[in-house]
Amino acid sequence: MKIHPQATKGHLMVGIALILLSLGSLIASFLLDIQILPVLVFFFGVWGGVETGRYLEAWMGKRHV
Repeated sequence: MKIHPQATKGHLMVGIALILLSLGSLIASFLLDIQILPVLVFFFGVWGGVETGRYLEAWMGKRHV
């Protein structure tokens, strides 16, 4: 799998926002009895991790070239 080489800080910001949504869903799943929240924890966590990783890989590639 090839990561997009033009990842910008926007990818990092969106990744952080998605990770925060995942954490918010996790906290809400402990407080509320809504069945979809564990799915949202997984979905937002994975998507946020991918976006953050995309930015970090592009950033590290620029530094080591």
